[in-house]
This record gives sequence, C-alpha cells and structure tokens, in this order.
Amino acid sequence: MVKPSLHYAPTRDGWLLALYHRAPARGGHATPVVLCHGMGSNRFNMDGPGRVSMARHLQRCGYDVWVLELRGAGRSHRRLRWPRVGYAWTFEDYVQHDVPAALALVRSLSGHERVLWVGHSLGGMVAYAASMTPVADLFAGVVTLASPGMTEIGHEAIDRWVALRRLLRLAPGRLPTRRVAQAGSAFAGPITSAFPTLIRDWLWHPDNLDLDVVRFMMRHGVEDLPRSLLIEFARWYEAKRMSDRYALFSFGDHLERIRVPMLVIAGGRDRLTPPTDLEHLVGRLGSADKTFWVAGHASGLSHEYSHVDLMLGRFAPDEVYPVVTRWLDERRPSSPTAAP
Repeated sequence: MVKPSLHYAPTRDGWLLALYHRAPARGGHATPVVLCHGMGSNRFNMDGPGRVSMARHLQRCGYDVWVLELRGAGRSHRRLRWPRVGYAWTFEDYVQHDVPAALALVRSLSGHERVLWVGHSLGGMVAYAASMTPVADLFAGVVTLASPGMTEIGHEAIDRWVALRRLLRLAPGRLPTRRVAQAGSAFAGPITSAFPTLIRDWLWHPDNLDLDVVRFMMRHGVEDLPRSLLIEFARWYEAKRMSDRYALFSFGDHLERIRVPMLVIAGGRDRLTPPTDLEHLVGRLGSADKTFWVAGHASGLSHEYSHVDLMLGRFAPDEVYPVVTRWLDERRPSSPTAAP
C-alpha cells in the first residue's frame, strides 16, 4: 500500500502539526476522518504495523483518512526552532490550538465542511472538550476509545504514584519516556511475563496483543511527555475533575453542552479507563445521538479488551474496527460542502 503523504497544520501559537494523509481507495466515498492518538504516543497508535491499523482499515472502507500527531509527537514541531521554548503545555493547548488547526487543514484540503473524528484515550478526551467549543459544529460525529471522563477512574498503582505527584515539580520539563521505551523494547517479553496483572489492567489483555507489535510500539510509538501535562492529569485524577489550568472551568462538569453524535467505546477489562467511568460520562452527554459499547465478552465478542488493545490488539481488526466503521457509515455527511 502507498505510504501516506505528510502535511502540516499551523497553530496560532507557533506549532506545525503533522497530519498523515491516506487517500481513500478508488471509488470510495472520500468522507474525511481524523484519527488522534493517545497520551505519550504518536501516529503509530492509530496506524500500527500489519493488520493493526485503524487508518488503513478506514482507507479500505472508502474514507479519506488523516492521522494527526499532536504537539510534541512524531514530526510535529515548533515553527521557529530558536529561541528555544520550554517543553511545556497543558490539555487546553490541544483543545484550543491543535484541534482547530487540524480541522482547518482537513476541511481546506478535502473540500468537506464537516469532519468525522476517531480518538484513542487522550485523542478522545480532546474531542470531548472541543465539542464544547465553537468548532463543535465542524464534527459530523466522534468516536472515542478508552477516553476517560476522570470521574470514576482509579487504580491502586496510580493511587501510589499520585500521592507523590508534587515530586514531579523536581523532574525535568521533558520526561525521556521515548528513550526508556526504546531501551526496554528488547526486554518486552520478560516484562510482560513478570507483570501480567499490571499489563492486563493498564495496557492490554494478555492474549490480545502480539509481542512483535509491543516491540514495534516501544521502539517507534512512544513519545516524551511534558512534566506539565503529567502534573495536570495527576491533579485531575486526585480531584476526579477535568478542570482547566486555573481550576475555573471543568470540562467534565459541562458534558451536557455536547450535542455532537458520539460513540464511546470501553474495554471490558480496562482498569485504567473503567467502563463505569465511561458509562457515567455517556449518561451525561447532551447529544441526542449517543452510543456506549463495551468491547469484550459482555458484548458477545470472543475476546476481552483492556486499553491499548482496542486499537492495536490482535483481534481488534475483526471485532472492534467494524463497530467503529458501521457507526461512522451511518453518520457520514450526505454530500461535501466546500469549506470557506
């Protein structure tokens, strides 16, 4: 298959965001859909190796696919390399700058006024928040996978880490998670075997992710994290509330404002983003068109799912991707309208 073409979307605060374009298969309907990765990852979260690629799946189904890399991920970079600016931003920067910039570019190049969005974890969270802003009218529909509302999320291991969150202020502004993952990729097998319960609850169900995919993602799919973002998420986790940097506005307190059609998917065995948290979130969405679906035995699937394997799992192309595609198919804009 032809490699995707690379485009850059400029943000108003000086970033160039990478968007990888996969043109639709010949004869496809060419409805634009933006795919957005989770925290600490990049385009490979949505366009993984071999079969585990939501991007290539949607391309084969006729969609005009745009894989977004948020600021700090992959080939996204600041427009001016000098003077150097600290490696620091918050969730609001994604919402106020990255999402509008990506939508503007896709609308301009596709000729469609409204765009579909599929986000994994953080990629879905930014869509929740953006759906409360003026760009909400540009969404024809949103699919989120393992994207928490933070109200009922909890894990004993995270509890211990969050208790020490103030120590993050002593850490460097840029945490070298990419190098750590690359160095540990050679030991992916022993790590998985040594911590099966932790892996299952936080990342993927043991029988649902190939070791080769794990190694690939550790080598190519992990990005450094800004300390500022981890501090913000730790604050949310402790308060069970997604508030802005000044704690004046909480995205989670205003879910009733969302009118965008939305499909929210949870992994049945995901303790990082438990189904109860997402079910509560869906119940509060203001959209008249909203669907909640749990991937796992509870929905009649042959396999269970945790967090990462919703996108990169061995059986996701057969059990999860088709659910996403059917929902998108029913919400495609009837005809393209040239963007202004």
